[in-house]
Amino acid sequence: MKKISGGLRVPVISVCNEVMVGFDRDRLDLALKCLAQSSKV
Repeated sequence: MKKISGGLRVPVISVCNEVMVGFDRDRLDLALKCLAQSSKV
């Protein structure tokens, strides 16, 4: 986790080459849309 995010805070979520530290509903929704789009290809 420290290698990916640079710290020890949780949660650390990695989606579509974006690393999110902490919970941010809007950023998570955007990342999940990216993931859904990339899985359609």
